Amino acid sequence: MLDRIEQTLIPDLRKRIATIFHYSPADFATDLGAHLGNAFSLEPLLTQSAYFRAHNRDDHFSNLYFVGAGTHPGAGIPGVVASAKATASLILAGYRQRVSS
Repeated sequence: MLDRIEQTLIPDLRKRIATIFHYSPADFATDLGAHLGNAFSLEPLLTQSAYFRAHNRDDHFSNLYFVGAGTHPGAGIPGVVASAKATASLILAGYRQRVSS
């Protein structure tokens, strides 16, 4: 790419570059503990979409909650924010139920 840009647009591009940085799946795995270097959680398969995506509360342990790209409603910044809101609502509802009991 640098060769092409230098040939067509910026002849001295390499002299202007101070740093070249890349981040690979291996870096995600090593630095962030991301399983197999995955930055966005589950692969978007039908069996991992919508209702089939991991729920925000565990089915067996009522006080175990999940949040993030791998949980309902899904990946991406809007999905993660919505997941956090959904999980917070579940936690608050559970807390209110225990307090009122």
